[in-house]
Amino acid sequence: MLIDVPHTRLLLHRGQTSRLPEARDTHLCSAEGTLWVTLDHDARDIVLEPGQCFVVPDDRGVTVSALSTRAVLDLRPAEARP
Repeated sequence: MLIDVPHTRLLLHRGQTSRLPEARDTHLCSAEGTLWVTLDHDARDIVLEPGQCFVVPDDRGVTVSALSTRAVLDLRPAEARP
């Protein structure tokens, strides 16, 4: 996944999902609300509360779902972390 800007925010409402193909090295953070992150072919459940982050380790696809009424996902290239 190519993120060509230093920072992107995505608003999701409960039950909405976003698909991130080939997201290697993408830094995912919850800026607001609770997010459920799943990696293709990975049995783990990754839940991000506000302020928590996760860096996608490889080229697998990622699905992010909002568990809160409103959730905000911050996306950055991993090397652009604040």
